[in-house]
Amino acid sequence: MVVRTFVCSRFRERRLLPALILVASIAMTVGAVAQAQAGQFARECALKEVAVITLIEDHGAAEDVPADRLGNAGLTMLRARSTCYEGRVGEALALYDSILDLGPVAALRRQ
Repeated sequence: MVVRTFVCSRFRERRLLPALILVASIAMTVGAVAQAQAGQFARECALKEVAVITLIEDHGAAEDVPADRLGNAGLTMLRARSTCYEGRVGEALALYDSILDLGPVAALRRQ
């Protein structure tokens, strides 16, 4: 019974983090819309953002990266987004690139 509880708990943990990242991302998007009047979101940032979101989601689905690492990547993405809105595009791109260092998704490596 203890093993089953541990496995169920571990399963919920792995599913909870991507959901939390998604909720935080949506919340930041709503906040970003409010900030849009104050600053522009650079095209370069938007392109990196799409790549980063896709990578985080793919790693979450493949479960090939520890949950805490994905959580940190999500938080870094939010910092990069905010930094880009502040007009510090170069710094934001460096943050996005640090997330892309997670590497390829395990399921994609085999193809």
